[in-house]
Parts: sequence; C-alpha cells; structure tokens
Amino acid sequence: MFKSLVFTVIKRGSSSVPVFRCASKAADDGCHLKAAVLREIGKPLVIETVERVKKLKDDEVRVKVHYCSLNATDVQIISGKHPELEVPLPFIPGHEVSGEVVEFGKSNPNFLKRGDRVVAMNDLHDPKGALISEMILKNRDVWIVPREVPLKDMTVMPYGHGTALLAFALHCPLEQNDLLLVTAGPAGMGLAAIDLAVNVYKAKVIAICDTESSSDLVRQKGAYKTVSMSKNYTKLYKDISDAMGDKKARLAYDAVGKGLLHLLADFVDHETGMLFSVDPFYNAEKFKATKPEFEVPKKKKKSEEDVKHSAQLLDSLIHLDLYKNPDEDFYRQIITDTIEMRLQKMVSGHVSKVFPLPKIQEAIEFIQKKQCTGKVLIDVRHTDSKSDCGDEKKDGKH
Repeated sequence: MFKSLVFTVIKRGSSSVPVFRCASKAADDGCHLKAAVLREIGKPLVIETVERVKKLKDDEVRVKVHYCSLNATDVQIISGKHPELEVPLPFIPGHEVSGEVVEFGKSNPNFLKRGDRVVAMNDLHDPKGALISEMILKNRDVWIVPREVPLKDMTVMPYGHGTALLAFALHCPLEQNDLLLVTAGPAGMGLAAIDLAVNVYKAKVIAICDTESSSDLVRQKGAYKTVSMSKNYTKLYKDISDAMGDKKARLAYDAVGKGLLHLLADFVDHETGMLFSVDPFYNAEKFKATKPEFEVPKKKKKSEEDVKHSAQLLDSLIHLDLYKNPDEDFYRQIITDTIEMRLQKMVSGHVSKVFPLPKIQEAIEFIQKKQCTGKVLIDVRHTDSKSDCGDEKKDGKH
C-alpha cells in the first residue's frame, strides 16, 4: 500500500463540451447553468447560460461549484499571453474548484456521496473549466474535504501545495535547515512552496519577489530573507549573492519563468542541488533561449569549473506538472496529504480577494495589475452583479 507522504515528511522533519446558449436565457432553471465564457482570446469573459449535461459517464462526478481559484495561468490564457498554447473556443476557464457532490457515475472508486464537500482539479486547458455553477469532473480528480477545513481556504491549495510536496518529498527530499531559493510572484505557487518548506520541513527560504507587497507577505509566511525582482538582472544577481553570503542552496524552485533558473543555478549546490520549474507554460527549447543577460560581480567571478557545474544543473532541470503525473495513486495521495496537512494546521492557503462571478473581469484586472498577494477566488454562488464578496471571512467551513 502507498505510504502517505505526510508521515514521511514528519519522520524526516474528458466529456463533451457544454452547448452554449444566449445570455438572455434564465440560468440555473434545472436545464441551464450560468458560466463565465471566453469566446475570443484577449476579449473579456461573458456571463452566459450553458446547457446542463444530462447524463454522466461512468467515471464522472457532478459538482455544484462554490469557489473557483482564478490563477495567473488562467489569466494568461484568457489574455493570449501565450499564443503558442491554443485552447478550444468557447472556453470556460478555471482548474481549481471546490463545492459539493450532486451526482456521480456508476464507477465510484473514491466512495463519494451526494452532499460531500469536495475540492477538485482539472486540466488547465480543459474547455469545461470551473467558472460555472455546476461542473463535470473525473472521479480521480475529486477529493473529500473534512468539515473542519473551510472550502474557501482549501480551494487555493491543491495545485500549489501539491506540486511543492511532489518536489520536496519525492524528487529532492528536504532536511531541516536546508536552504532554498524560491521565486514567488504575486500568485500562489511560490507562496505554497514557502509555506510547505518553512512550516513542514523547517527549511530556510530566500524568496525572490516581484513586488514589495508580495515581499511583505512571504516574510509573514516565514521566508528567511527576501530579494526584490529587478529588470536589471546584474543587480538581481548581486542582491541574491549578498543574501546568500558564502552559502549554497539545496534547490531553486521557480514559479515565475522568464528563464530565471539560468541565473539561480550559480547559487545552488553543485553536488547535491537541484533546479525545479513549476511554470505551467515551461518549454525546454524556449527556456534555453531565454537566458537573462547579467554580469557577475568581480568578487564573484566564476571559474571554468563553476560554469561547468551550473550548466550541468541546468541540463538536469526538472519541470513538474502535478496534474500530468502518470501514477494516479501517487497523484491522489499527494492531494490527500495536502488536505491532511491543512486539517492539522501545518499549512494554509492565502486568499487575497474574493469576487462574485459577475465581476470576473474585475478579478482578471486585479491580477493583471499585480494587486493580489496570494490567490484570487471567484464565488460562483454569487450571481448578483451588485454584490461584492471582498475579503469575506464569515464563510467559515462552507
């Protein structure tokens, strides 16, 4: 039987696309659902009604959506920031979701029941995303959430914390006081890695942040030191060098992209260190061509041996995509352990702001302007355009 990663950690330290209808038709009438739909790349999402899928496949689950996490990756797809990644249109974004089970198919290996509070994930490029009042998911992608854990908090955790757990428990087992370099933008992947590394593994994190507000947050999350991002990569190199002193990191964990691992490789231990990219848009060939231009400070000039070792680290870089893990049992155990760690209050999610579904465009702009520090949630149950969920905290365990 598969051994829970949590215990190991403590010991060491798709169906058819819905038919889209006109926006004037009443939603949630039993046959139709309300959804935020992308009809043209780069254009605002439109709140429309879609026809309810009547019959489930054997391995599918119908979930009434409470919250959908709106991630920076969703926003990049919507805005067309990555034109090489085509998505089928019309497209409903959203791949982290929470809610309650309404119905399930004949095959129910995870023993779901109607009314179960659940958290779920689906493929980033699946056109049947979570910005809809009722969602169809694969049974393998749905996990029961204990009553003691608020759905709002749990919604933002599966992908970020799960991916970090995959890195720290399997690929590069951490020990207490190990030093990590983590690039942490205003979204959740970097924050999740810091949360897990500091609070579960008792490691030390130096975080590279792109805004002062995100620097404040990662310090609150327990980062040992922070370094502010700069377009002047020579200055960034010097700032990281000053923060590191004569130490080397156990690993560099990049949640931002932009080729930053080329720069960070110089600060990772050449014998035991590793580099991880968790950028969903990572492309090996593109990564090689996006090396930032920077000069090494004179007092830190690299020897030929240093150059060779950094190149070897870059050649062995690991890109992690939790959702595409081929071992289903392992994939499910990762999220099960994440839920258990949240239940034990070892880790937590961080919600920057909650928007009702009709204000989805405001939520997108909020992320684009880098106003968020943490994850942005869409409350799909709020369908009144006049409502404002704000930083709603009274949701509790709903």
